[in-house]
Amino acid sequence: MQSESLEKSDYSFEPDAENGQFKFRVLLGEFCLFKRVFNGQVIKPNVISSEASKGPEALFRPRGSEPAHIVSAPGSDDIDTGIHTNGKHIFYTYKVYKRMFVDVSGDYEEYLAGFRKKSLSSLNRKIRKAEKSNSEVDYIQCFRKPSDVAEFVRLAKPISAQSYQEAQLGTVFRTDDEWIAELETQARNNRFRGYILNIDNQPVAYNYCPVYGEGIMLYDLSGYLPDSSKHSPGTVLQAYIIKEAFADSTINFYDLCEGEGRHKEQFATGSKTCFNTYIFPNALHYRLLVTAHRTLDRLSDSIVAVLSRLGVKDRIKTFLRRSG
Repeated sequence: MQSESLEKSDYSFEPDAENGQFKFRVLLGEFCLFKRVFNGQVIKPNVISSEASKGPEALFRPRGSEPAHIVSAPGSDDIDTGIHTNGKHIFYTYKVYKRMFVDVSGDYEEYLAGFRKKSLSSLNRKIRKAEKSNSEVDYIQCFRKPSDVAEFVRLAKPISAQSYQEAQLGTVFRTDDEWIAELETQARNNRFRGYILNIDNQPVAYNYCPVYGEGIMLYDLSGYLPDSSKHSPGTVLQAYIIKEAFADSTINFYDLCEGEGRHKEQFATGSKTCFNTYIFPNALHYRLLVTAHRTLDRLSDSIVAVLSRLGVKDRIKTFLRRSG
């Protein structure tokens, strides 16, 4: 399998998969400076149903010198980032965060009642603006069937190619036959959801949302055209997807994936403390690799902290995303 096959996602709609490939990425903010693909274990607990683990060592089952990647494992609130060894392996917990979700098993109107009036009014205004901008197509197109897959991929790829997700994070939306066949298989099993947002009759944003476990829809891949940011494409798409999920009896939760953005906080009904950990054999070149990663992480955090104190972090972030 070529390394590019990983670009579809850091996740899978089948949790707890143990054989595969994973990306080791060194980031400075949202910019990917270095990326390497490893073959090894990929441990993905079901975020919604799994209990908090005691840490990465409790989840890891050594298989010789094979590396591993633990992705979004629920942990205790006191878990922290850092590097430690047990003699044979290096455990590098590089990220601890709140993974948010929306419980869509209840009543949609009751869910909306939990919003502040000002927030709900602002959201509805953004949705109406997007709707009214289109005269030839629906403002959002939905894709679920196997016969929908090719069209979704065709519309999503140009958006992804211009998005900051691909330009800065290296998250490339695939179009190869293997990927399309995988999506078609998901669709045949009612595990595929695709969404395209149109503004002024043109596609400007997409979301790919596979379904895993018992009715858990994942906010997996997304992207939008930099020029469309003034229309709040992420927020408008999320609002629509959540409304659809409430109406879909096969969906119980909408898993908002990693990240703690404001629009996720706005929509979420709950969260879990999760961690990501790289595990490598205790060898010098791996120690150097994780040390470099952690050093740049700390540098990035320091830069963000300074920009936050200066009150310019959000403006710089918006500029970078719009510029792609």
